[in-house]
Amino acid sequence: MLLIFKNQPLRSTIMRTALPAMLEMILYMLIGIVDVAVVGRLGAVPLAAVSLGAEIFFEIILFLGAMGIGSAVLTAQARGAGKIHEAEQIAGQTVLLGVLMGSISGILGFFGADFIVGLFKVEPMVHALAVRYVEITFTIAPLAVLYVMLSSLYRGWGRTDIPMYVAVVVNIINCVGCYVLVYGKLGLPALGVAGSALATAIAHMVGCLIIFTILVRGGGGLKLHWETVKRLQRQVLKKIFSLGTPSFMEQFFNNLSIMIAVYLIVFTGTVSYAAHQVGVIVESISYMPGFGIAIAATTLVGQSVGARDKERLLQSTRGTIEFGLLFMGFFALLFALVPFQIAGLFTKDANITAIAGVLIRIAALEQLTIALSMVLGGILKGSGDTRTPMVITVLATWVYRIPMLYLVIVVLEQPIQIAWLVFISDWLLRSIAFYLAYRRRIKADGPFLSAFQ
Repeated sequence: MLLIFKNQPLRSTIMRTALPAMLEMILYMLIGIVDVAVVGRLGAVPLAAVSLGAEIFFEIILFLGAMGIGSAVLTAQARGAGKIHEAEQIAGQTVLLGVLMGSISGILGFFGADFIVGLFKVEPMVHALAVRYVEITFTIAPLAVLYVMLSSLYRGWGRTDIPMYVAVVVNIINCVGCYVLVYGKLGLPALGVAGSALATAIAHMVGCLIIFTILVRGGGGLKLHWETVKRLQRQVLKKIFSLGTPSFMEQFFNNLSIMIAVYLIVFTGTVSYAAHQVGVIVESISYMPGFGIAIAATTLVGQSVGARDKERLLQSTRGTIEFGLLFMGFFALLFALVPFQIAGLFTKDANITAIAGVLIRIAALEQLTIALSMVLGGILKGSGDTRTPMVITVLATWVYRIPMLYLVIVVLEQPIQIAWLVFISDWLLRSIAFYLAYRRRIKADGPFLSAFQ
């Protein structure tokens, strides 16, 4: 019998931490899903433009926000050890770091929008609309990056419910704003793609202001003290960077590989690319439980390490792995049974639906290996090892995925369906590598656990 069924306290602890994180991730990704669903009714060109623009915005923001992993791990370990003052110092430096990184990315993204979109060699009409989307969204990049990093901070603190509630507000604003601004409701002009971008920007701005206010007021037991923000604290930043940089680089190389993959997939044509984006959006729904469980794994393992509690650590690792496989196993069945019906929810174009349905069914084959990779990666990060996940991700994407996609799409000129088979084999290899790394790290008689009291 699974441990999560036998151990009720463990099950409750994991669910209390994972469910809010899971729902937050689902809600956050719904921003992109709503944009695609609303704009998809306008045709293939606006759909492709929003898909590309959103891909650029979200990937860069999440890439920069990955530095928050360092803050999350340190905060989890500080709370486990009962070092509240240390956690508050980490919070202050996280705010400072988020504003600085977000400001730089905002300037580069706004003024470099045409260049960035131009790298993907899309059709002129798609290019023009995508550039406008990127310009609008990157005007609030400082707030978007800070929002992502503060959400990571609260997850590490163990209050995953706070980012979740903020995500609810962000989604409501985005859904209403997208509908009103894209179609021109309530007496406003129909802005199309620009309306979708504006709704996304406003939603992120409000989300940042809410979670920042909560931190200033000490919500959730973690309070921002202004003296921790006024100047750079080298020792605190050194710790954040030592853990955050590998995750930052992991996100960088992963996102860069995603953009290159998008560049290659564009060669399959506008309809195939649009179908690919529908498939990606649908599969991102299944990713969210995996991300949520991985976040819970990082938090619970980090707190166990801080408390030097070996038994709690071992139970947390096994429990989160079991939950991850169960949740994403459900999506594997769903994708296999009703893929075309799911695709039809996002577009009325019969050609796009036909291709996207096949891609969604293919995606069913990789759900369990994705779950294993995500959760084991979260466990390793919580234990303080953020380097191994980076190495595995870089090798998987740059030694295998990108070369194979180039071979399949450019050299062999195969359709998008064959390209998705590359994704399946990629995740299989990653899951094996993560499992071996996990066995080496979390080993009862190994040096890591043997150091526990």
